[in-house]
Amino acid sequence: MTRTAPVTVIVPAFNAAPFLGMTLEALQSQTQVPEQIILIDDGSTDDTAAIAERMGVKVVQQERKGPGASRNRGLELAETKFVAFCDADDWYVPDKLERAVDMLEKLGASCACTDAWIVRDDQIEGRKNEPRSVPSVLTLEYLLASNPIVCSTVVARRDAVEQAGGFDEAEDLIATEDYDLWLRMAATEPVAYSSRPMTFYRVHAASLSANTRFMRGIEKILERVAKQHEGEAHFQNLIKRRRAGVRLDLAWDLISDGRPEEARKVIREAQNLAPTWKGFRMRLRSYFKR
Repeated sequence: MTRTAPVTVIVPAFNAAPFLGMTLEALQSQTQVPEQIILIDDGSTDDTAAIAERMGVKVVQQERKGPGASRNRGLELAETKFVAFCDADDWYVPDKLERAVDMLEKLGASCACTDAWIVRDDQIEGRKNEPRSVPSVLTLEYLLASNPIVCSTVVARRDAVEQAGGFDEAEDLIATEDYDLWLRMAATEPVAYSSRPMTFYRVHAASLSANTRFMRGIEKILERVAKQHEGEAHFQNLIKRRRAGVRLDLAWDLISDGRPEEARKVIREAQNLAPTWKGFRMRLRSYFKR
């Protein structure tokens, strides 16, 4: 007899036909199969809905609204104690849900995430968080400094996600709406983390415009947190360092794209916020990398 996990897996999808079959097969082959799999077809023009229906998955179609709105629609329809998020081109290891539920129950936690295997062009490149040591408890302070969470690794108590307000559907937070939610949840209770990779996470080449949009999304999120912690020097300093860090990431992309003058402008902004040796070295690099 197949065992089930008290989990609804929410899969936002837009023109996901090339990868969707593998994603859904991995969900349906779990050691503990989720009670619900809900695919939100976010205005696809390919065979996304047909593939999901053929595989017996509940499909909800909507006009294009973005991943945040898609996940929120899935949350509205979920009836289980726990919810999990899985993008339509990612997939789980076979015992992902069984281990996640066990972790949440044993810890009494509201939200749990894990490391992930990075997949590029169908090749596994390593673990996302391999270069750094990530603690087993992710506090608000930690997440303000760094975000090790891949959305497709997260399993959480449904009521905790709802109480946090779900995902912000604003267009200017697309690609950062999940980070915004983790910060809001961590403000109430730390997020549990396991270094064991339990999700395969596909990465695709990001355009410079997408990276610029990412920085703007982070800025908007951090502005909110700064207002909530007005007058608290500790949080204000963390926020300044994070704002500087995302600028340096963008500056590196600009240097790599052969736009050193624009990179130096962004580096100056970063150094004015929180001067670092990294910023100093990157500015020097901008004069020599061609």
